[in-house]
Amino acid sequence: MTDELLADVVCLQLPQETRMSGIVRLAVSAVASKSGLNLDQSDDMQTALDELFRLYLSEPNPEGTLCFRFQILSDRLEVVTQGISRDLFDNDSKLNRYSRFILEQVADRVEEIPSPQGGFEIILVKNVAQKLS
Repeated sequence: MTDELLADVVCLQLPQETRMSGIVRLAVSAVASKSGLNLDQSDDMQTALDELFRLYLSEPNPEGTLCFRFQILSDRLEVVTQGISRDLFDNDSKLNRYSRFILEQVADRVEEIPSPQGGFEIILVKNVAQKLS
């Protein structure tokens, strides 16, 4: 993506520990503010990444790490998540369907692609709201 060259990028790598959830929320809040998202949009992204972190905690991989790569662009915030082995688009799993439902309600775009390291990369996009004049 050519926009990536113009993006400010922030990376956050977390171990599989419940107490890290507060760090996720703080990081999302700071990055959302820098990207120009309003309070409601920031809350949406906090909800989305909380859900991804919760999903990650449910996986049996205590040695793994979860990585959020925030790309701050002029018109949107993109977050690429690596380290989740679950296929969100596997409709046989209630947990996956529930998580996907939440993500689709709060993000403007949700994508999932196979990761070269195994598992999936989950891409969330939140567009910056246009200010009314």
